[in-house]
Amino acid sequence: MVKLSFINWIKILYHNPNASVRTNKQTSNRFFLGRGTRQGCPLSPSLFAIFIEPLAAAIRQNESIKGIKTKHSHHKISLYADDILLFLSNIHSVNETATIINEFSSISDYSINWNKSVLLPLNSNAEQGLTIPVKSGNIKYLGIYFSPKISELVQLNYTPLLKNIQDDLTRWTNLPLSLMGKVATVKMKILPKVNYLFSMIPTQPPLKWFKTLDSSISSFLWNNKPARISLKTLKSAKSCRGLELPNFHNYFLANRLQYILKWLKNNPETNSWLDLEQALCGKINLSDLPFISQIVKKQDCFKSININATLTAWWEFLKISKSSIQPCKMTPIWNNPDILTNKKIIHFPAWQAGGIKQLEHIIIDRRFITPQELQDKHGIYNFLEYQQLKSIITKKFKYRNN
Repeated sequence: MVKLSFINWIKILYHNPNASVRTNKQTSNRFFLGRGTRQGCPLSPSLFAIFIEPLAAAIRQNESIKGIKTKHSHHKISLYADDILLFLSNIHSVNETATIINEFSSISDYSINWNKSVLLPLNSNAEQGLTIPVKSGNIKYLGIYFSPKISELVQLNYTPLLKNIQDDLTRWTNLPLSLMGKVATVKMKILPKVNYLFSMIPTQPPLKWFKTLDSSISSFLWNNKPARISLKTLKSAKSCRGLELPNFHNYFLANRLQYILKWLKNNPETNSWLDLEQALCGKINLSDLPFISQIVKKQDCFKSININATLTAWWEFLKISKSSIQPCKMTPIWNNPDILTNKKIIHFPAWQAGGIKQLEHIIIDRRFITPQELQDKHGIYNFLEYQQLKSIITKKFKYRNN
């Protein structure tokens, strides 16, 4: 087999390209595609990503442009297809970015319509000194409306969605659909819209929002007549004689809980925002938060909207499932506000360096590790620290002494 380069493969795929249009079961004659790519071809976004990357690289590498900076990273730009989102911390950075974009446009024939671009100022001075004609106000990015005030996220997104859903349900009420057909309609037409907001916006809509949504769906299912089967039953699994009607509140919890998995995996290459949240946590590891009690509400990290919403959903899930994580093998030992001595958190650097980080490392068969086991497994022997930690852990979590 002849080995071909990537470019040669593209040339083969797009040698003499042609297409036809199908309308009402009628197919047109084939015609030559002189420009662009075939409709739906993955090559289109791939080529654009290659094309736009030099602009993104120029913005990232320009030290005069200041974005959101943490100890280990500097966030300036986010790209999704042809949508560009910039995170800039001062007016000079905005003007410098505009200069780079204009220079890129002059050599690439790529242009930005500044009149359609929107600036989301986080303070009253953000619009002063701009050299580009950008209007300010709420912005819409990938279908989500953003405001400088986080408290407005629900009003800007969930309220209009609920109104849109209610209008759709009213129009569909008189369609000749069976109960199963209506449940399928809710799953196919409503659930994806709601689920998208759940996955994008951390703020939970008020319980009244969920009740109104359920009430509207119930009216749709029963043609505005009294319900013959309760929503609780309809939401049950088919094995429990339900119809698996979506439980929207549970979908919200599930979308929040996915972030806990991202905290635990802690892969900054695929989730670059993790270091931003870790910076808010101080000495507490982001991956340890699910295994600390609600005392974490007193920590600075709980001020983060995403951490707050994720942990709140986690605690609600534990309550619903009648589960407990206090204690568990993944409970952190160091910098844990649940484990204190003289009202201060503890941290033994030598122990942590030796691989001791969680309860599973010092609790064996419901008992505290012996000094000999500690020395054999981790190369650690410090009698005073051993006795101190042993006293704290066995009293706090009711483990056996040796």
